[in-house]
Amino acid sequence: MKPEFVKYLQPESILILDGETKKTALEEIISYATTRCTLDDAQLREAIWKREKMMTTGIGNGLALPHIRVAGFPSPLVIVGLCQNPIADYRTLDNEPVRLIVFLAADEKDQEAYLKILGSISVKLKDKDVMAEILEAAPDKKKIFAILNK
Repeated sequence: MKPEFVKYLQPESILILDGETKKTALEEIISYATTRCTLDDAQLREAIWKREKMMTTGIGNGLALPHIRVAGFPSPLVIVGLCQNPIADYRTLDNEPVRLIVFLAADEKDQEAYLKILGSISVKLKDKDVMAEILEAAPDKKKIFAILNK
């Protein structure tokens, strides 16, 4: 069965990130996200950094999972960012650099769907074999998309 989050992922939503810091990598994701939703970059930026101040979204195993819930968000948005340069300043739970950032934004009213999508991302990408396969496939976005859809 396909993970829940891939229903909201499109091939063009897989980005190859040039940023070398947490801030620059997240800014690349914010810039792209504003083209895919009704929020502007200031609104997205504020929500993301507010979430990061609560607790790091660097969950370990090279994965960061910045996620926000925003009022009036039309449908869930999933963006996968593959870091060309491992992000050492992300402050992950295991103190390892981030190699993959998966951004999730959804409406604040539908917590059940939000948690289901968030959980499916975590389950799929906490698997070290899957992460290794994605990193090996880089920068081929089609291959990465196929791996995520398995």
